[in-house]
Amino acid sequence: MRTRTGLAAALAIGGALLAGGARADVVPGDKITDQNMDKVKDLISPGMEWCIKRGFPMTIVAPRRIEWPRAYKEATEKYSAQVKLAPDGLSVQNFIAGQPFPDLDPKDPQIALKVMWDYEYKFNPTDDLDLRNFDADTGAVADHGPMSIERHFLLDHLRSQFWTGRLYVDPKPDKPNPNGYRSQLGLYPVLEPFDLKGVGAVGQRYIDSTCRHCGGSVACPPRSAPTRSSARTPTSTATTATPATSPG
Repeated sequence: MRTRTGLAAALAIGGALLAGGARADVVPGDKITDQNMDKVKDLISPGMEWCIKRGFPMTIVAPRRIEWPRAYKEATEKYSAQVKLAPDGLSVQNFIAGQPFPDLDPKDPQIALKVMWDYEYKFNPTDDLDLRNFDADTGAVADHGPMSIERHFLLDHLRSQFWTGRLYVDPKPDKPNPNGYRSQLGLYPVLEPFDLKGVGAVGQRYIDSTCRHCGGSVACPPRSAPTRSSARTPTSTATTATPATSPG
């Protein structure tokens, strides 16, 4: 987690320096700590500032260009000229695939909306996502100390699919879509900890961002009530998971 966060911070700072939007007395190789964080205070987010103050070091690296996948780049070049932002900013019109607004003008009064639509139609993922048997930890971050793990989670399956803007898997660029989905996602079941075993979540997003059905739901497995047993009549408590439907 530290590597990913550090890379993101380094790229953000490098991008800001290249853009000339801010000035900082830092060079690649500098190590930022709570003792010298004023050098980058104008370049980092409040969240990153919070981390550094509590002992999370950050090393400045030289910026580097991240290339788009070829299919995404070609789709952007082919289709972006025809994309328009709705007057209320809540939808994009004539979108097919790729990034809808690759050429941003800082003076455009709708630039913030266009940035967020570019994020919604980012290049990863664009089609389908499947991840199995992964884990995660939750806990508190100590002041100048490591994270204390309070709970360990083991998750069986994360899957998602996008109905529009598809680049690799047929049908593309869109799937037959009578419900107007942008994407669907399922995360289930939880395998650990035991008290959450079988819990899962599903969600969906719609092309129409004003749709009231956007969101998700959590499915909890039914659990039998604990019973008191005697030596002569042993009983057991069973836990069963509610079947869930895979998106699509």
